[in-house]
Amino acid sequence: METIAYICSYADNDLQYKNDISLQEAKISNFCKLHDLNIDEIFVETSTREDFKPVLLEILSKYCMSINKIIVTDYDVISPNVDFTDWIKDELKRMKVELVCLNESSSNSDVSSSSQTISNLKENIKNIPSLPEIITKSIELMQDKNTSAVTLSKIISNDVGLTARVLKLVNSAYYGFPKQISTIQQAITILGFTTIKGIILSASIYKMFSSEGAGSEFNYKQFWKHSLLVAFASKLIGKYSKDLVSSDIFSAAFLHDIGKIILAQYDRDNYTNVCMQNELSEFDYLKEEEKYCGINHCELGNIVAYSWNLPEVFCDVITYHHNPEKSINFKNECMAVYLANYITNNVMSNNSLTIDKIMLDILEKLNISVDNINIILDKLDEILASFNNIDEFFS
Repeated sequence: METIAYICSYADNDLQYKNDISLQEAKISNFCKLHDLNIDEIFVETSTREDFKPVLLEILSKYCMSINKIIVTDYDVISPNVDFTDWIKDELKRMKVELVCLNESSSNSDVSSSSQTISNLKENIKNIPSLPEIITKSIELMQDKNTSAVTLSKIISNDVGLTARVLKLVNSAYYGFPKQISTIQQAITILGFTTIKGIILSASIYKMFSSEGAGSEFNYKQFWKHSLLVAFASKLIGKYSKDLVSSDIFSAAFLHDIGKIILAQYDRDNYTNVCMQNELSEFDYLKEEEKYCGINHCELGNIVAYSWNLPEVFCDVITYHHNPEKSINFKNECMAVYLANYITNNVMSNNSLTIDKIMLDILEKLNISVDNINIILDKLDEILASFNNIDEFFS
């Protein structure tokens, strides 16, 4: 190892702790990209106490002979205690290890501007609404194996608008039921809890982010159309992958780009600059987000997913859908959404699908054939034709 990062949070509640850790990771990631640095490992302190630093002390005793650089976002991460921080600095200097503090890197205008942008954005996203109570209550009920379809349907049916949107989705071309499903209880009985969870979550989050809040350069309708198609494509991939993919894949896939609409609504001016860029590859797009907003949509989406207390598979898919190999616990789900994203982009742009070596490798790992992909393409074309007006589809 040559370069490592050390992050720590003193937050006393789980949600704030996760947000702090995610934000530090995002800042360090952005700094490294700007300076073309490769991080060998990010060490996360296991203690939230200011006077107890087992991971940091382990770094000093075990790793300092093999590294030349440690990155932290702020000296308080080492410790708010100045004497202890000074001692760590002296030890690292003695071992000839450079300590890089991002808050001290203000001589680099890009880093300074980027860090300030992230801080401003962090303040702005505090205004993001929580998930509606009916959604959190429904998800909570679905986690309980003793919950019946009758009980859950009563909760959902209390919201007339949500009920209408759920039934519209259930009766869409994707499911293709020969008879109209007319009640929530019937929908739950036929589709099961996991599918219903995905449908109510997607229908509600769609309503939370209106087109009025997004910048003029952000194509709101295209965004939601893309999100819904990726969700359907991911569920179809899960169907053909023979149980290699989580049953939560629809919901996770629908939210894979949630960071984009948050940037569009809560960092509108900066994100407009990104939206004006044409013909960018997915990685160039991420770089442009980092350049103008100080963070990319994957990292920001992860922070918001944690704040909504969504399952870990959602957070992984949101974070790694462009880099599925980096996921540790949900690699298959991230590969499925990566593949679904690629297929959907081709369907929506009317391009022919090219299966390159990377795609062939993913197909093999997910146990999916090229014939399966062709079936999925046909199904997506059918679904796309059924909701040209995305607002009408969710209304």
